[in-house]
Amino acid sequence: MFSEVGSKDAEFIMAPYVWVEQIEGDLQAGAWKVIAEARESGTAGIYRADGEVRTGLIEEIAHSVDTDRLIFDAPLKEQQVWQLNRFGTECNLGNIAPEDVVSLETLRLGLRSDTVERFALGGGD
Repeated sequence: MFSEVGSKDAEFIMAPYVWVEQIEGDLQAGAWKVIAEARESGTAGIYRADGEVRTGLIEEIAHSVDTDRLIFDAPLKEQQVWQLNRFGTECNLGNIAPEDVVSLETLRLGLRSDTVERFALGGGD
């Protein structure tokens, strides 16, 4: 079973501790993975209205919850790059448009300039 935490409303901002409480509650209730919401446009939930990553929120979630149990919505390339650089090539990403799957895989493999240094050239992980 999957669950989802967050809001598709860019005007609604939940405090990080509320995200953590809701995620932990869903996992305790039996969820296998919890999706951190972002909306298809990548402009709500774990991202700001302009698409910028809410780094403090994500760091607080990651500090409290095993990220293997999370799926981070990341519909925009910049968001995908950030998540991969922060959590590694195998992090769980969701809300990827079908036409972007190959592009995302090239990011994961370090075949794009955004991630080549970190993953293909041994600069990270």
